[in-house]
Amino acid sequence: MESIRQRSISLDALEPRVLNIGYSAGSGTGVRSPGIRTPERFAYDYEIEFFVAPGGRMWVDGTGYAIEKGHVILRRPGQTCNSQPPYTCWYITIDPTGDSGKTLDDFSSTRYLSFQSQIRNPAFDAIPAYMKVQDESAYIDCFSAINLLARSKSETDRLALRIRLLDLIRLLCADAARGPAGRAQRLSEEAVMDTLAYLHAHYAEKLTLNDLSGRANLSPIYFHRLFTKMTHTTPALYLQQVRLDRARYLLLHTALSCSDIASACGFATPSYFSMVFKRQTGMTPQAFRNSRLAGSPAMAEQSP
Repeated sequence: MESIRQRSISLDALEPRVLNIGYSAGSGTGVRSPGIRTPERFAYDYEIEFFVAPGGRMWVDGTGYAIEKGHVILRRPGQTCNSQPPYTCWYITIDPTGDSGKTLDDFSSTRYLSFQSQIRNPAFDAIPAYMKVQDESAYIDCFSAINLLARSKSETDRLALRIRLLDLIRLLCADAARGPAGRAQRLSEEAVMDTLAYLHAHYAEKLTLNDLSGRANLSPIYFHRLFTKMTHTTPALYLQQVRLDRARYLLLHTALSCSDIASACGFATPSYFSMVFKRQTGMTPQAFRNSRLAGSPAMAEQSP
């Protein structure tokens, strides 16, 4: 299998296109014999199926799901999948970014030529392969409207189609956020935010990754990954920046010695403080203080 390209993108930058849309009653997508498991295949695109009746079974990357009414399946490019009819569903294949080179008109001939890129976005990443939806009627309305609008050449209908496709993505993201995984993610993020407040209040103390992750009740590895995603820097570098910002303030607004400032800001030794400070500013703490007091150009003051 060819490698799947990944690209980060914000939800408001999506330009979704419909590649395939329809409703299948009783046999699933395609003509299948009831009770017989279909051959395993790759998903080349984003495939969504919304089930309006129970029955049958599906597998995504080897994990099986008993089909229930009011549930939705999302298959991403590169995932393996197969099914065991009968099941009744709305189905749609989409190109979220609109640049796969595939269209509704030529999808039957271009479907297996190339894999779509996998889009990476926190809200989109949180959508599981299989989940229960909150408002079944909203999905039915959305699929029905897309089905009616998909082949229209009217400019206003094309706009309405784009709105409906974006609404389908919104429904999926919202239901994922309300699910168990979404609630757990929010609790973890709140724990990291609480840890940030603690870090700003206790920067002068010796703080380790285990200390911070323990306060958040998260594993050190997961805490480090989530902290970095939320702040765009590691816990160690974030803590170091808080200490340096405070040190700058004390250098400019107090008469404390550099050694006392190093201790007050949580640096292990004055020499380590001087090394870290010079690495970021290009001058030692004392030189920074002298240049500011003398009115020479230096780094802009940053108050806490």
